[in-house]
Amino acid sequence: MNGDFDFYLAQAQLQADTPDWLSSLQQKAVVDFNRLDFPTRRDEDWKYTPLTHFFKHRFDRAVSQDVNVTSQAPYTISVIDGVVSMQGDWHKQLPAGVIVMPLRQAIDTHSKLVAPYLGRILQHTHGFQALNTAIMQTGVFIYLPKEVRLKQPLIIMHQQTKADTAVHCRHLLIADAGSEAVVTETYEGSDALSYFSNVVTEVSLAAHASLTHYKMQNESKKAYHIGHIAVKQHESSRFISHSLSYGGCLVRSDMTLDLCEARAFCSLNGLYVPTDGQHVDHHTLINHKVADCASEQDYRGILIGKSQAVFNGRVVVAQDAQKTQAKQQNKNLLLSASAEIDTKPQLEIFADDVVCTHGATVGQLDEDALFYMASRGIPREEASRFLVEAFAENNVSRIGDEVNQRSAQEQLARAMEDVHD
Repeated sequence: MNGDFDFYLAQAQLQADTPDWLSSLQQKAVVDFNRLDFPTRRDEDWKYTPLTHFFKHRFDRAVSQDVNVTSQAPYTISVIDGVVSMQGDWHKQLPAGVIVMPLRQAIDTHSKLVAPYLGRILQHTHGFQALNTAIMQTGVFIYLPKEVRLKQPLIIMHQQTKADTAVHCRHLLIADAGSEAVVTETYEGSDALSYFSNVVTEVSLAAHASLTHYKMQNESKKAYHIGHIAVKQHESSRFISHSLSYGGCLVRSDMTLDLCEARAFCSLNGLYVPTDGQHVDHHTLINHKVADCASEQDYRGILIGKSQAVFNGRVVVAQDAQKTQAKQQNKNLLLSASAEIDTKPQLEIFADDVVCTHGATVGQLDEDALFYMASRGIPREEASRFLVEAFAENNVSRIGDEVNQRSAQEQLARAMEDVHD
């Protein structure tokens, strides 16, 4: 077994009032946890992301209960140290049939709606996922009825303020036929605190449903973040993802999408900016299971100081998935000689009538461009900032939400303060 396995296994204790279907799900997760264990570098998908430092810590499960508090922040659900708080009374004014509530409450009051989806979209491939299901201590449930389109974005704000604690968070989003919403997940923590965020988000999109999803990860520079977003898409559904990663000591941010019916479309837009001592790993898997679907992904990395990053983008096109269109690219900018990137875009194609492309690039700032700007009196530091902003602009400009776009720009500017020649 890897790390302090028994220590984490002991945290997977079922609540006394757990319904039978959930108890069965969690007991199976314990079995999976025993079978899978924590990943090591011998696992192909983890060979560039060692967990040695993680195993040196003991992260106690945060003690929490779901509560409601009043705040002025609109359309915001807080998950602070594992405690879910619905802020204000805005959720009472949502369109008829829309449900936004703590997951534990939804299990109690909407069990028939939750049970067919919870734990059914994500398939466990490593111990962290199984541990999340086995504990599932907190999280948010969102349900959108047929043809309902939310005018305001929903924000799930995660924050940890206690050292050496773990929060195992599970979110479930169900979008019925023709519904539409924007959901933002933000992750932050108190500076210099070491803690562990283990989060899974499951998403089900019915026919013609549309979800724009933001993940803004800016954890403490001593924090560990293991996250997975699993999406199941049906006919003509659309899933637009914007993933921005700036914080964390070790960050693993994965995404799995199953395109199950014709004309489903997904677009993944990612930007990661690790600085000294940070390791950021993104793995994506898009399964084209049927004909006439499309996907695109564009991830860019800006590596500062002695930082490390990993990108693995995998697209699998099934034998019957004719007329598939899939493209992916990963571009990386290394701002120091000690920065390191391991990038691996993959295509696995079993159909013959497809249009699929992939590529990756790794480079440094253009010295000719820096010299040109220097000849016009622009200091090197300012010129470097211009070039970095231009490199990131393609991804930042695709962010449709003004607040999230501004946040991305501000975080990039702060990261650039760590750049040194």
